Amino acid sequence: MSGETRIVRGALVWGAAIAVPAVGLAYLLRGSNGAVSVGIASGLVLTNAAAAAGLSALAGRISTIAAAMISLPSFAVRMLLIFLALVWLEGQPGIDRPAFALTFSIGVMLVILLEARGWKRTPWLATTFGPARTEMEDGS
Repeated sequence: MSGETRIVRGALVWGAAIAVPAVGLAYLLRGSNGAVSVGIASGLVLTNAAAAAGLSALAGRISTIAAAMISLPSFAVRMLLIFLALVWLEGQPGIDRPAFALTFSIGVMLVILLEARGWKRTPWLATTFGPARTEMEDGS
């Protein structure tokens, strides 16, 4: 398992687990538009986190520095796609803006917090330069 996957795994698992009751709570508090808005906001945040880790892990398989080289272009493309999604969603009548904005901002903060926790717990030297990684690159 790549370091990127180790970092984002907890955020995705906990984010998806929290999203389900959050949608139910939004339905009780804000109706069906609130539930749909919470679901969409959660999906955007979690999809972005998964895409970031996936692209970085894929680039890391090419070389150890490729993951760093792809990070800024990947970020720019992902932020552009999120911006376009937000612009499109703004014009949709079924979006509960306060529920969406609150869920999106809390979701981003939660993902960053859980990714930081995962980063702290990832043994970088072992996963990057350990015997298993060296053998894969040597073709042995």
